[in-house]
Amino acid sequence: MVYPEPLKVAIKKLSNNVVTVSCPFTLLNKLNLGARMTIFHYEGDVIIWSPLPYNKQILNDAIAELTTDDYSIKYVMIVNVKHNMCAAEYKRQIPGVKLIGPSPTETGDVEIDVKLTNENAMKIIKGDMWTSELGITDDSFIKNLELVYNSYQKNKELQLFENNIQSLFVGDLLFNVGIHGTTSGDHILEQYSPELGFDKGFNPHGGWSFATRYLQPFSIIGRFLMNDLQRTRKYPQETKEFVKLLNSWDFKEIVVLHGDIIKNGKEAFVSIYGGSLD
Repeated sequence: MVYPEPLKVAIKKLSNNVVTVSCPFTLLNKLNLGARMTIFHYEGDVIIWSPLPYNKQILNDAIAELTTDDYSIKYVMIVNVKHNMCAAEYKRQIPGVKLIGPSPTETGDVEIDVKLTNENAMKIIKGDMWTSELGITDDSFIKNLELVYNSYQKNKELQLFENNIQSLFVGDLLFNVGIHGTTSGDHILEQYSPELGFDKGFNPHGGWSFATRYLQPFSIIGRFLMNDLQRTRKYPQETKEFVKLLNSWDFKEIVVLHGDIIKNGKEAFVSIYGGSLD
């Protein structure tokens, strides 16, 4: 798994409370997937979702899009057991920061402070449940965020809903890399753009990365691969319960880690998991 060095990023403000930080990312040194971190800010509290490699300047630049006042980075959320490469360094570098993540996640010599277990899985954690389920008392979570822990997904994944902008934040539940036009250069992925040093018209699906052209919600192959990660065939009833939970959220956009943000979120979600909504 490879991030570029030095790390170049694209910072995008989604609202007064939310900013994304995107960069290239290559799996197995072959598959161009891209990566995206999201930063939330509520009244001086900062929460990081799916951290990129720790870089103080990048953090400062991104948070400056949301506030010029004093702030405290309170939590770093690990999306799933595979997206565990970077979180530990945040805890080493930032005094008092707490890690949230699935309990099986390996983070080396650093402990996860708030662990999601099977007892917390397959339910929407919101409002006072942040306290009763996870011991989190911060208003930033209670007033603004909702969470589902999907313990049946292959990577044991968290899904997050932000109330104010009605956006769903996911890990490997959905990909949006293989957008039509990316092979011809007619569509430029944010994570492989000239802003990040790539030639205009760069094809992220060339060579060994050929298969990534299918990683989008409206591809038959992509639909199969994402349902395979969800283990839909192995856990059909549990998948139905999980999909029903997520579909109850009135989300507009889906902010993915890999590929561009999905604007038509409900349509994309139903395209992949609609078979479990019957």
